[in-house]
Amino acid sequence: MKYGLIVSLLLWVALPVYAAGPVPMAPSIRLMLDGKPGDVLDQKLMASLPRVTVNAAEPGEKPSTWQGVALQDVVRRTCVASDAALWGRAMARFIRVTGADGYQVVFGAAELDPDFGNVRAILADTRDGEALTQDGPYRLIVPGDKRAGRWVSHVTSIEVMDAWGP
Repeated sequence: MKYGLIVSLLLWVALPVYAAGPVPMAPSIRLMLDGKPGDVLDQKLMASLPRVTVNAAEPGEKPSTWQGVALQDVVRRTCVASDAALWGRAMARFIRVTGADGYQVVFGAAELDPDFGNVRAILADTRDGEALTQDGPYRLIVPGDKRAGRWVSHVTSIEVMDAWGP
């Protein structure tokens, strides 16, 4: 009887929260350099950055038009070397993108740079002209990848890290 009452109370408290659906994600991304807090990329700041458009599809889906901000433009906010200054120790930097569920992917700094790998990764906030509701507010899209393993939904943080070692 005692356990039945406890279970009933828990259901009475939790059911309205569960029935209301998932809590919407905050429309911002934490940007960090070497583990130290940095910028908070909110909608206003993201809207001030140059917009890019790519066409891409996950395997088995038809292509969509994605719009957002280039990951490279976001990474540049951390004062990470790019272009001709990207050499030596700067070549050992990597970028880790994390989703709300803890899923993480990594890019080398040179991989994103136009003079090296020129990978076009974007933090998309729209798909076919509609705001992302299911996978957003920001989703990492990597149109050149053959598999969508680096497409991160609900991006919450971007970390620029130094992998230089002895």
